[in-house]
Amino acid sequence: MLTIARENQRRMKVLNKNFLIKKIDSGRKEGLQGYSWGVLIIFLYFFWLPFLLGSGLVSSAFQGSVQGAIKGKVVDQDGQPIADVQITITSMRYSAVRFTLRTDKQGKFFQIGLQPDYYQVKAEKESYQPVIIEKRVGIQQSVEVVFQLDKAQAPLSRATPGEPDFKKGNAWFAEGKLEEAARAYQRAIEKEPQDPIYYYNLGIVYTRLQRYKEAITVFRQMLELQPQSYSAHKNLGELYGLLQDYRQALPYFQEAVELSPEDPEAFYNLGVCLLNTGAIRKAEQAFVKVTELQPDYPLAHYRLGMVYVNQNKKDEAILHLEKFLELAPDDPNADLARQIISFLRKKG
Repeated sequence: MLTIARENQRRMKVLNKNFLIKKIDSGRKEGLQGYSWGVLIIFLYFFWLPFLLGSGLVSSAFQGSVQGAIKGKVVDQDGQPIADVQITITSMRYSAVRFTLRTDKQGKFFQIGLQPDYYQVKAEKESYQPVIIEKRVGIQQSVEVVFQLDKAQAPLSRATPGEPDFKKGNAWFAEGKLEEAARAYQRAIEKEPQDPIYYYNLGIVYTRLQRYKEAITVFRQMLELQPQSYSAHKNLGELYGLLQDYRQALPYFQEAVELSPEDPEAFYNLGVCLLNTGAIRKAEQAFVKVTELQPDYPLAHYRLGMVYVNQNKKDEAILHLEKFLELAPDDPNADLARQIISFLRKKG
């Protein structure tokens, strides 16, 4: 099945090759005792920060307590309910996770058991134009949607000719055969060019193959089909970040926040991008928003601690770095955080 979790590990290895990250790593080994306060500020200011590049599904032991739902209604142009509409709900993170159901006589549908994620929700019925949207399902959240289907100008079928190749692409991806997966997704797009998730998976594969410019092209094509897609905006921001073109990345992360204002990950990525463009004050605001939406978000506290170090706000820096250590004592950045806290306390 298609997962971003493995993609995260590979991208993080690429990001951590940056020279200044290596410089900080060497600082961890040598300790910070030799630095003055002013030098420490400069030392922590000028380094490239990686974005949060997705995450895996929650563990099975935790799944029952976090599941959400999508419920909705399908109506025609006159607001009348449409029965027997096929609703397909597909996880953007794991495209093999798919639910198919139909509307009842009142045009309603209800799907439970959804893990926190972004989902493509597609409504289709013969003789109507299909509608596709993207929705985020949070922890224990029930998301409501309303579809309005317009009559088609010409007879339409519910056939999905790209589906077999899409499934083949998923199987190839699961086996790590990325070139074969890419070709399968390309065939799916050729046969059914109106389905955004085919472009999404192809973009992910191109990213895995480090064919970043081709991935950008594909995600832009996805946006043409689905301009309100958080996933497409987020991935475009990440891709420009991988190319170290933060000015180009910024508007995509800003739009992602507008599209999903309750998602802490969206604000975290925006904050990291703002740091990379030198907009420290705005980055601080983004990280503060993350902690408001999710107080136990470790990396947001870490970034805030670093921001406050650079703003010469020692008490605030210690507060957030200690919170980070409380939440993630074994994080790779934990040793550096401990050294900085010790340094700040000694400097009074």
